[in-house]
Formats: sequence, structure tokens, C-alpha cells
Amino acid sequence: MTTGKSISKHVSHRKQQQQVQRISISLPPKLLEQFDKSMEKAGFKDRSKSIQTALHSFINENDWKNDNTSESGAGVIILHYDNHIYNQDALSTHVQHQYNDVISAATHMHLKGDNCLESIMVKGNVKRIKDLARSLSENRGIKSMKVHFISLI
Repeated sequence: MTTGKSISKHVSHRKQQQQVQRISISLPPKLLEQFDKSMEKAGFKDRSKSIQTALHSFINENDWKNDNTSESGAGVIILHYDNHIYNQDALSTHVQHQYNDVISAATHMHLKGDNCLESIMVKGNVKRIKDLARSLSENRGIKSMKVHFISLI
């Protein structure tokens, strides 16, 4: 037996889900075909959810480029480097100690040969996270670096 309280919570939850705006877009057929294939490979069942996910990624990417320093965010900085070139391990550790206010965790994994993969989970002030990424990228031993950023809403 359900109570009136649980029914009203369920109705309230459904109302929140229904608060959407329908839009119409025009796409070249080839682009839509490619999107549908990618959507299926990613495991999405419908276009709406996959387009929402794509829009969130677009927003996050452009928020990262924005110079608004008062915003907070979270993400991960991924580094691939040769740990024997330019003393990369020590340099990375030294830089990370200067940013312990935004670093939540870090992992280090050994790959083939002297190659290493490091992931640094970050959360906090966007300017500090950007400064950390910039400081890490200045190390000459880094082969590649990627920042995956998520705005905190």
C-alpha cells in the first residue's frame, strides 16, 4: 500500500522529468548517419539522450576555455611520459605538491619500456586547475597530456 506522501513524491519527480523543451535541428544526412552509428556504439538507445550528452561535453569543453576564474570544476589530467627523460617523475611530483589544494588523488602506471601514464584527479577553483595543467605541460618529458574538465553546476 502506498501513502499519499510517496505518491506526491513520485508525481513531483515525474514533473521534473517532463520539464524539457523540444527543438528541431537540420542536419546533413551523412552527419546524422555518422552520429547514429556513434550513438549505437556508445550504447545509447535514443537520440535525445545522446544529444544531451554531446551538448554537456560541448559546454564543458568551452567552459574550460573560458577565463572565468571564480568558477569551480572537477576533472582529470592525464599525462603520458618517459620517466627517464628530463627527470619527469620528480618534476611532476614537485609541481603536484604546489597544487594539493585542487588535487584529490593521483595514480601512476608503468607502461611498456620507460613510458608511464599518470592521472591526476582535480576539484576546485578552475584557475588553479588551469595553472596546474600549465605547470605540468611545461615539463619537456611529457609526450602527451589531456585535461578532461567538468563544470560543477
